[in-house]
Amino acid sequence: MTNPPLRLLLLLLCTLPLRLWAAEILVISSYHPEYLWDRSYSASLEAHLGGHHRFDYFYMDTKRRSPDDFERIAEQALAYYRQSKPDLVILGDDNAINYLARDIAALGTPVVFLGMNENPRHKGLVGHPMITGVLERPLLKRNISEMSQMMGGIKKALVLFDSSNVSLTAIEDEFRSQTELRIGQTLVNSQLIGNYGLWQEAVLGARQSGHDAIFVGLYHTLTDDQGRHVDEQQVLAWTSAHSPVPLFCFWEFTVGKGKAIGGLVLDGRDQGAKAAELVNAILAGAQPRTLAPRAALRGEYVFSKGELTRWQLTLPDKWRYKILWRE
Repeated sequence: MTNPPLRLLLLLLCTLPLRLWAAEILVISSYHPEYLWDRSYSASLEAHLGGHHRFDYFYMDTKRRSPDDFERIAEQALAYYRQSKPDLVILGDDNAINYLARDIAALGTPVVFLGMNENPRHKGLVGHPMITGVLERPLLKRNISEMSQMMGGIKKALVLFDSSNVSLTAIEDEFRSQTELRIGQTLVNSQLIGNYGLWQEAVLGARQSGHDAIFVGLYHTLTDDQGRHVDEQQVLAWTSAHSPVPLFCFWEFTVGKGKAIGGLVLDGRDQGAKAAELVNAILAGAQPRTLAPRAALRGEYVFSKGELTRWQLTLPDKWRYKILWRE
């Protein structure tokens, strides 16, 4: 028979809040489950969060849906949140953050965001009592500078992004909305393109227009002449196969054989790991207002062996012990 002190202890344990042992965590993503950025940060979140938490996911799919649908999709996400009653919500990337962070926090649930390209201060999220998170800052200038050194100099580079709000924010933040600027000895021409045919024209004409390299950013919201979304993997594979000059990138998910060569890139795993630190702190009792938004790691050297061989490029010895390889 269980002795009285042990029975009392078991009774007390049963009456303690569940979140001390396992939390219900709802992850609302701006994008879709096949998107490699989402896969990497989601795996990292689950790997770095302690305890036996239960995860649920809602995907807004805003890479493949028209902006006209975003308001309705946000309402569906909010309805799903109310139905699932999570202990904490993680919002992945700018669209989910902009549409949902303040509404969910106002209903009393702590919010941790990740992948935010915009300035959280402008959105009223710095010092918010229920919101904190992780910032995403692509290394456009530094990456171009370092790849230029690797190639022995790039006189002219073409930077291609789709025309999404996230792309616009990245260009504004790093290039101050300039379509042409100089980074060291490299003249950089940046283009925001929404149509797949125009994207293809820009790639095919890169060498003829004097570019020594292409840096591909985001390419996930391109549409064809009928306004239909073009699959991002199709865009990347075509761009890699048809680029007349070496193809570099700014995000880890773009690196690989039949993709981009690589570069000094951002990785969704770092976003997930940093967000998990904040979630663990909140579940342990910290108030979100005391946890200032912060940036994740400032990039990693990630390269494809196959693409380096294809373009007959050699990496500097000083990077030897820093490189992560992809195929």
